[in-house]
Amino acid sequence: MKNSLTYKYLLVMLFVLGGWASAQEKPQKPQTQTKAEVPWTARSFRLVDRPDEIVEVLPNGMVAIVKENHTTPVAAVRFYVKAGSIYEQDYLGAGLSHIFEHLLVRGATETRSEEESIKILQQIGADWNAYTSKDQTCYHLTVPAQHVGKALNLLADWVTRPTFPADAFDREWGVVQREQEMGADNPDRQLYYLFDELRYKVHPGRYPVIGYQSVLQQVTRQEILDYYRRMYVPDNSIIAVGGDINAVEMLNVIRKEFADFTRRAKTNIVLPDEPEITAPREMVKVLPSMQGPAKMMIGFPSIKLQHGDLYSLDVLAAIMGSGESSRFYRSLREDQQLVFSVYAYNNTPHWACGTFTIVCELAPEKITETRNAVWREIERIREQPVSPEELARAKRRLQVSHIRSNQTASQQISTMAEDYLSAGETHFSDHYVENIQHVTAKQVRGMAQKYLQAEKQLTLTLTGQPLAQTTQTKADVPAESAVKKIVLDNGLRVLLKRNGAVPLVNIQLYVLGGLLDETDQDNGLTNLMTQLSVKGTTNYTAEQIIDYFDSIGGTIETAAGDNTYFYTAEVMGVDLAKAFEIFSEIVLEPTFPEDELAKLKQQILVAIPQIENYWSSLGNRFFRSKFFLDNPYRRISLGTTPSVTAITCPQLHSFHKNHTVASRAVLTVFGDIDLAVAENMVRQRFAALPKGEPFDPGKFKPEPAVEGDRQFVEATTMNGAMVYVGFPGMKLTDIQDRYPMEVLTEIIGSTSSSDWLFGKLRGAQLVYYARGFSFAGLLPGYIAANAQCEAEKVPQVIQVIRELLAKAAKGQFTEEELARAKSSCINAETLSRQTNAATAMTAALDELYGFGYDWSKGYADRILAVTLADLQSIARKYLSVPATITVNTSKPEILNKDKKPAETKTPNKNNGK
Repeated sequence: MKNSLTYKYLLVMLFVLGGWASAQEKPQKPQTQTKAEVPWTARSFRLVDRPDEIVEVLPNGMVAIVKENHTTPVAAVRFYVKAGSIYEQDYLGAGLSHIFEHLLVRGATETRSEEESIKILQQIGADWNAYTSKDQTCYHLTVPAQHVGKALNLLADWVTRPTFPADAFDREWGVVQREQEMGADNPDRQLYYLFDELRYKVHPGRYPVIGYQSVLQQVTRQEILDYYRRMYVPDNSIIAVGGDINAVEMLNVIRKEFADFTRRAKTNIVLPDEPEITAPREMVKVLPSMQGPAKMMIGFPSIKLQHGDLYSLDVLAAIMGSGESSRFYRSLREDQQLVFSVYAYNNTPHWACGTFTIVCELAPEKITETRNAVWREIERIREQPVSPEELARAKRRLQVSHIRSNQTASQQISTMAEDYLSAGETHFSDHYVENIQHVTAKQVRGMAQKYLQAEKQLTLTLTGQPLAQTTQTKADVPAESAVKKIVLDNGLRVLLKRNGAVPLVNIQLYVLGGLLDETDQDNGLTNLMTQLSVKGTTNYTAEQIIDYFDSIGGTIETAAGDNTYFYTAEVMGVDLAKAFEIFSEIVLEPTFPEDELAKLKQQILVAIPQIENYWSSLGNRFFRSKFFLDNPYRRISLGTTPSVTAITCPQLHSFHKNHTVASRAVLTVFGDIDLAVAENMVRQRFAALPKGEPFDPGKFKPEPAVEGDRQFVEATTMNGAMVYVGFPGMKLTDIQDRYPMEVLTEIIGSTSSSDWLFGKLRGAQLVYYARGFSFAGLLPGYIAANAQCEAEKVPQVIQVIRELLAKAAKGQFTEEELARAKSSCINAETLSRQTNAATAMTAALDELYGFGYDWSKGYADRILAVTLADLQSIARKYLSVPATITVNTSKPEILNKDKKPAETKTPNKNNGK
């Protein structure tokens, strides 16, 4: 989406700036300058000056953007530099911008060591990170508002006074190479890398942001220093701060913190023009480690961000491929069942002409048929005008998407900064939404005729095996209320809360059960039941449900988890009445149509083997299957191929009747609501929910005791390894252990600590990432550490993890570590509840698990009450018992050299059976 300044606006700005500067340069009567006078070269220029928003070009040339948002006590600090992979000049393909980002964030400076920066991050509870894209690098911190000054000071220190120690360069140089190696087996990454190469032949947009390993290996520390001097200059930078702040005061703080960010010459980088595409291009790539369906991208060259066709093209993309009511989805997936997923978008960067893109997952044997079907849909929209309903639905989706992505302080300030970086003004996204509303059906049809041309088609296919030969101005914010709890006669607990900060309403229904109500024979039943609920009710078909929510830009989702399953919807406040009626039917009156069940099963059966494509899901599945002996958590919600295949519609009806009941459920309605009206809707619709039998967690037998350490190994076709080391854990209801456990896992598992898992393992270049965490449910879970690494390094990684967890079991913590971890836990909890959806989920689950909806209000006090003795006791209790170790690896023989593992499995080609 996004655009840039129009040519007319640029001319006006140049005229204003040029005229104003010229006026200053007129001959003046010579005067003696006093200390109070400021020379022209040291003056700033105010671009926007509003009560809650300031945009200013500082004297050194850096742009400062400050925006007040007082809805939550949170502040976001973001620093942008126009230094991405397309600007690396003689080093294109090296990933200089990306490796530099690794070095700068939390790195050593002239005033602080890396360790001191990490301590400050922990003390202020910062949610921090950085990213690099084609055209920019961003460093961002989100903190409780009282710490915004420290966050800004820390960021300014990184940017203006970095030292880049040689050992840090060596470490991150190795880490990025590990990241490149892991990405080589990731189908989604490879799909987009290859498509960029297909799209751009001259423009540097063809190079991946992360670079190529062979090129990166030639990069030296001195070249990094030269890159910093060349690119990290004020005229190339934006500092943006938003949240619960005072805009004028914060601007003064910015001026102070960046006072010594000296203006330097800015390198003028001219990007080459990409030649026009005059003939179709096609690429087929085989990724041997890839499991599941093929992936295909079809693209057509489109426009730069600044082009006037932007709005009509984006609406065309929304009609063709955004949402389940879109033309591609309905035709290719629902009607013809050619694909497992499909969507379309219009990518329009400001630095080059972009691409109108269609992405789908499909069986390899259906590629030709699918390409033909795509063209039939393109021809249809080229020849026939879109309906008023389709046009209105697409506009509404784009409008609501903009609102939804600008709820938090961090989202708002990042949108403004990125708008300025690419479009030259901070509110382009708002104007974009306004301009979208003026698009006509005739313009949409014209875009299809103008840009979707066969002679310019780009086609990329990614498969796991070779293909067979084929032919081819703003209203007042309403007041916020406290949570209101009501209990219906059937026992359903209902939580209502008014929060009109944004005009959205979030609806959620959580039900106890999930994996706890399944067996090996019907594993996946809850997931099937919840997903099929939106495919038809007593009064609405699947198509009508999809059409309605798409037409209002709303969302409707269901999911099944370890201890619960849920239904959730989010809509504009003005659409609540009708949306709530449909939501209640989805919960109360699903019909589970046979034809929709067949389609859904096909989707799930395709998804099950794709677990093997991703380290996180692969490692989690294997660890749980081996760690638990007689516990529902040894399964995953998706189910297995045999169990999903066997599930029938009568089973779904019976399961729904017995489990979706009031005694097991909590309903929330949070957002832009009238409390009385919302309560009346709830009583009218959900009084019919049967009371049912309460959930009984006492029916489960305790897990058998494990006598000694266990180790299991599973071979994988992906290059690398995933390691888990786990110990028996606690239940959610073990309150005496819950908060010391949170502090413990924060210490040993935080990415900010240089002394524990992440710091030790990554610092030694043994892993790409490592973490420690605790999983607790209504039944006992586990505490574990996991790490992703090279296959050859698995023995070392296991040894280091065991040594560190043994150190923890001995209680070797410091008061300083305890204080930092408590601060980090408290601040992370504050940052986690910035939207209606997040707040409602916390309240619903606390109420569902028996703690009470306002339990989390006491979170900070409970964490602060944890003592060093509590920490030592909890570590000794849970980490001084036999461990379970699982390894997914491409080289299982390495673990067999000295000692045969307890179990070694070959690659699972029929996952889930």
